[in-house]
Amino acid sequence: MTETDFLKDYDPNAFQRPSVAVDLVLLGLRDGRPTVLLLKRDQHPHAGRWALPGSFVGIDESLDAAAARVLRDKTAIEGARLEQLYTFGAVDRVPRMRIISVAYL
Repeated sequence: MTETDFLKDYDPNAFQRPSVAVDLVLLGLRDGRPTVLLLKRDQHPHAGRWALPGSFVGIDESLDAAAARVLRDKTAIEGARLEQLYTFGAVDRVPRMRIISVAYL
């Protein structure tokens, strides 16, 4: 079987796929004290609770592009340097579905 034949017959729905999200850890100083930016969630799950700025990654979007989009859309900051910090992948860490979250600093 050639690779072309394999790809033609491949069923991408044969495996369950998790969602992928990015979350930003944005550090700052306020009155000389270190701070982390948190946003109040306006949607479930956890509506009304504080969370890191984040979003799902689009199907045609790189992780870095998604992180830059979150930074721009939720803070109006553009061009800041972001680095991947950690990937959270516990199976049951989010109640609605399987989400793998890549944290950026």
